[in-house]
Amino acid sequence: MKKIISLTFLAAIIFLFYSCFKENHKIRFRNDYATTIFNAAAGSASFGSVPSGSVSDFQSISTGNFNISGTTNTGRQLTGSGAVSGKGTHKWTITISTSGHVGIEEDK
Repeated sequence: MKKIISLTFLAAIIFLFYSCFKENHKIRFRNDYATTIFNAAAGSASFGSVPSGSVSDFQSISTGNFNISGTTNTGRQLTGSGAVSGKGTHKWTITISTSGHVGIEEDK
């Protein structure tokens, strides 16, 4: 019985340490710009239409560099790039400012 409990405890510890080494990145899109952004995307993460003043749900994204794209209702193209990295679980937010600048930061 003690051997089974010890093995179970050891397996739980190994699983815990292993999960800390996996990379799990999620990203969302915040639109502070004056118009809706259509077809907003960052790498493999697709956010669809993000209305002005709103924030999308988090989407999974691969580690590394990515391109940002989208279109306003006036036809202006949204372009930019970014990168995510780090072991473990991280959440990021891409923000389109009121002036149209693109920024990315890790959520704390």
